[in-house]
Amino acid sequence: MASDERDGRVPLTVLTVLALVAGAAWWRSAAPEPGAAPAAPAPATSAEPIARTWRVDPSTGDAWPARPGRDPAPRALRAPATEPDRSVVIRIEDDGTSRVLQVSHVVWRETSDLTPGGPPVVRQVNPSRGDDYRLSVSCSGGGSIAVQLSGTGTGDARRFLRCGGRLELPLLGGTGAPVLVRFTGVRGRAELNARLEALY
Repeated sequence: MASDERDGRVPLTVLTVLALVAGAAWWRSAAPEPGAAPAAPAPATSAEPIARTWRVDPSTGDAWPARPGRDPAPRALRAPATEPDRSVVIRIEDDGTSRVLQVSHVVWRETSDLTPGGPPVVRQVNPSRGDDYRLSVSCSGGGSIAVQLSGTGTGDARRFLRCGGRLELPLLGGTGAPVLVRFTGVRGRAELNARLEALY
């Protein structure tokens, strides 16, 4: 009996590792280059709206933005009622059905002043295997910050945020290893406002 269970876990483990490696490669290729940030161009009136809906594949834990008009799922599944400034994470079950992941509780909140060359702020979460989270980061002031994730199973990921904007990252399919989130000031003074929410 134990041998049959192990045999069933091996392909799942291999698929999970492959999905994480592919996700890490995509994450690194999509990350902006560090350095001076160019001025943001004015959005065109016909610009496509920013994706606020995420599709989640439960077999791999992969999450990707779902854009209106490009996603074959019905509109009700793509854009359920939610706060206008919040992302929506949708899990696709093995049987093809989908459901919106809801916030269970806030794991931690962080508010700090960040300046270039100042000490970083480091927070940690110890997820159980399969736990899902959403990291929401914003800042005020005239600066910008860097957000670095370690231990997510997809390699280190680093994102940059100009104050006045918002960054929401789904952290899906916990591996059971600790996840570190490091916030550092990149340019100017920034007042950090971040929270990690557990999803169910």
